[in-house]
Amino acid sequence: MDIRSVRHRGLLQLLENDNARFIRQDLVDRVRKILTVLTLSEDLDEFVANAPRGWRVHRLTGDRRTEWSVSVSGNWRITFEGTGVYIDRLNLEDYH
Repeated sequence: MDIRSVRHRGLLQLLENDNARFIRQDLVDRVRKILTVLTLSEDLDEFVANAPRGWRVHRLTGDRRTEWSVSVSGNWRITFEGTGVYIDRLNLEDYH
């Protein structure tokens, strides 16, 4: 899948420069794994089908129903809007 827009400065640096300086160090390995599987997937259906259960991939509800969530650690999630083969508004956030 192609990532078209990134909201989180640290994720952008990690994707563009392999620089994890702006991501908490205890989250970096898991974030790298999630981003790798996300970008290597053909489409959103493949990502959801192949994601490990521990990632708890699910669509959000309410005013964020267009977004997906992937568990990183504790309250930390990678969120994004997925439309077919594109990822928009990729973010790393503590949303609880």
